[in-house]
Amino acid sequence: MLENYLEKNIFRQVYLCEQLYENRTIRLHELAEQLQVSSITIANDLEAIIELLEPHIVSTAKGRNCCTVVFDPDCSSLSLTQLIYQRSYFLRILGLYLAGERHWGTMAEASFISLSKVYHLRSSLRSFFDDLHYLQPDGTLQIPEKDYRYLLLSVVHYTNQTDLVQMNQPISQAGNKLIEYVEGRFFSRCYPIEEKQLILLGVAIGLQRAKTNPIFFTEKEKAEARRTPLFQLIKRGLKQLSFSLCHDENEEFYLYSLFNSRNYLCNNLELLQKDFEVVYQNHVQYNPLVLQLSQRLTAALCLSESNQLLFEKAFLPFIRSTWADMQLFQPEKICVLSRQQKPLYAQVRQLLDQWKKDNQLTIRWDDNLVRRLTINLSLLNQQPAKKIEVFIVAPSDFKYLYYHQQLEELLGEHFNISSMICNHLNEVVDDTFFCTKRVILCDSSLYQEDVGSDNTLIYSINCHTIAEVVAQLNQQVQVLADTPQRYIF
Repeated sequence: MLENYLEKNIFRQVYLCEQLYENRTIRLHELAEQLQVSSITIANDLEAIIELLEPHIVSTAKGRNCCTVVFDPDCSSLSLTQLIYQRSYFLRILGLYLAGERHWGTMAEASFISLSKVYHLRSSLRSFFDDLHYLQPDGTLQIPEKDYRYLLLSVVHYTNQTDLVQMNQPISQAGNKLIEYVEGRFFSRCYPIEEKQLILLGVAIGLQRAKTNPIFFTEKEKAEARRTPLFQLIKRGLKQLSFSLCHDENEEFYLYSLFNSRNYLCNNLELLQKDFEVVYQNHVQYNPLVLQLSQRLTAALCLSESNQLLFEKAFLPFIRSTWADMQLFQPEKICVLSRQQKPLYAQVRQLLDQWKKDNQLTIRWDDNLVRRLTINLSLLNQQPAKKIEVFIVAPSDFKYLYYHQQLEELLGEHFNISSMICNHLNEVVDDTFFCTKRVILCDSSLYQEDVGSDNTLIYSINCHTIAEVVAQLNQQVQVLADTPQRYIF
């Protein structure tokens, strides 16, 4: 929801920065298509990123359609995107408003912007609140406490405006002890640094608002949380602390929401799988409505049985974040769909909305998280790469069998050896009967120059060079599969 009001150049630059951090090299045309802008706009965004983050960049390299940026390994992706987000006037004003500031002149001074700009932002802020149905007919605002806290958490997380949150050493120490308590008693779970920071910020926001702005959860939401081992661990962990992080039971459920929605790791695959099984059981298998949604998705997407586990691992984080309708403002990296993924997104979104309507639910979907789910599911829908067929042309049965044996031992998994026995090259060079990529390994005594094609790649071999040729094939497999060029060895 925030992305709809975030300045478009800030949105693009954050996404580009995240892509550069993850992949190092990006292609301008592809990202221009994704973001629905021109390549010139992407190039300008890259210039702005490189200028802003120059102290944290080790090297850059630019091509006609690509850009490579290597960041300082000591810098996290979050620390870099925070520098970009800090340029967002909308997030600055929203953060100040949520922190309690109501004087627009003071906001202008604090943000170093003109009054006219602040009043323009006030209009955007009003539209933002109106879209979320917070704006009442009399002009007053009523923001549900759940939304208020997570909105403030998102703004502080994105921009690093920690002055908006009252964080002190006792809160930090107690919060870290609670995290360690959960980690040490739940299958050696490990929350990454950025996830811990989010939990700690959320804890501080809760303590800051609890006395004057209490939070409430329904009995159904409480019952769902109570049956999870995570909530029971948090409840026991709170009792071990010398500094109280909760004022009442509802605040315990708020703390549960912070842990429940965050991502975590484990350095033991067996323990990670046990963790997953327990959490999936509590959030999906024990919840008939969620199980129904899971089954609708797998059926509609025609997922194979072999992809069921991957589907469950993609689905679980998405559905965890919907507990108590707290998904809408979850802080996450930006997800943008490719042209090929958009039809799948439309299908997933329709299934989610229909399920919600059928069960008369009031869940609000976070569009960014729906896109992330779509991207993960698109990987499961991909057809396995077709293997490149390899033909052998040999003057005798002995040589054919010898070459065949060598290929079985040395050839990589991307190739399939044809059972067709050929004694002349002209038997297999005709592309009329062979529409897909194929490789012909032709004995040197039968080899002819310049008879290959875009689909037919011919290599001359003999008993002494077969191993060398196969080694080159294994190295060139991606080129052979993707590039419509002629290769004659």
